[in-house]
Amino acid sequence: MEQKKIRVLHFPIRNTNGGVTRSALKFWNYIDHERFQFDFATCSPKLDFEQEIIRQGCKVHYISCYAEQDEKRFCEELREILLQGYDVLHLNTSWWKSFYAEKVAHEVGIRKIVVHARSTSVDISDYRQRQKELLNHEKLKNDITEKLATHFLACSVEAADFMFGSRIPREKIKIFHNALDIARYRYDETKRMHVRRRMGLENRFVVGTVGRMGYAKNHRFLVDCFYEIQKRTENAILLLVGSGELEEDIRRQVDQYHIYDKVVFTGAVDNTEDCLQAMDVFALPSRFEGLPNVLIEAQTAGLICLSGDAVTREAKITDNVFFLELEKDRWIDAILRYAEGYPRHKVDGQIRNAGYDIRQEIKMLEEIYAEEISI
Repeated sequence: MEQKKIRVLHFPIRNTNGGVTRSALKFWNYIDHERFQFDFATCSPKLDFEQEIIRQGCKVHYISCYAEQDEKRFCEELREILLQGYDVLHLNTSWWKSFYAEKVAHEVGIRKIVVHARSTSVDISDYRQRQKELLNHEKLKNDITEKLATHFLACSVEAADFMFGSRIPREKIKIFHNALDIARYRYDETKRMHVRRRMGLENRFVVGTVGRMGYAKNHRFLVDCFYEIQKRTENAILLLVGSGELEEDIRRQVDQYHIYDKVVFTGAVDNTEDCLQAMDVFALPSRFEGLPNVLIEAQTAGLICLSGDAVTREAKITDNVFFLELEKDRWIDAILRYAEGYPRHKVDGQIRNAGYDIRQEIKMLEEIYAEEISI
């Protein structure tokens, strides 16, 4: 008799190449498909990659609003989805906005409710709105209890602190690393040369970053730095991989500096590993992060990585990561230090030993999903 699969609904994913969405799709790629079935729910009006998800045998459920926009409609739509036979609701949560998803899951008898902390602050550009959300987050955090979910995950200790504070005992929170397919991202000189040739980056000093163009990633700071770098290094190129709500603002900034011929916007891509091979320095001047997937990927690619000093030190696996205050002259000097090149090496062992091999780490999720519990 064929074994009944455990059905897991991941919510929310978005129409971006951001870390949360990429991670949820990665979990599906590496989990045991004979035992588990993933589907995805989103409040985005459309997912550009929907057909790829469907081709892999998953469903995409569209919810017409967030709970904060229309509580009744959100709850009705999520309830209808969950009643289609799900065993697990996996909630990818960056900050607290409400508990309606958890409430609905309890009401319909979902046996496993997983709250997965994914960030350390609120990723909203507008200052007043960001402060409003932070205040609401802290207020709601004071109301959480162990009964909110059956399992609590976090991508880092700092993300656990931000999301759960002291309300959830530490022994009940599992750190689930933002792991990756090491072979896919490892440094490969032959591949690097091929990618640089294909992208027209031969004989260029490529400074790059990967990430959704939103408040947290701080792209404007990097463009400001690059404007000065390209004055001192004629062959410098800035490679911006990703898209997001601030992309048009960043494009305008590039135009104002008249450096559009030295900045490459790739948009959202599904081959970020190629882009990392092409880079010479990886720059991540983030204002905050849960634990950035891409910083692990960049290290695996053997890159020198410069990171904002607000990023958790848990992300430093190799000696190639340097944390810097967001002070422009320091970043300019640090980037230019590597303009003449440096040796790049394979670091598979270090990445694996630190717990970032997705083939090993995914077993934790499988155990959580399959665990027998009584509620």
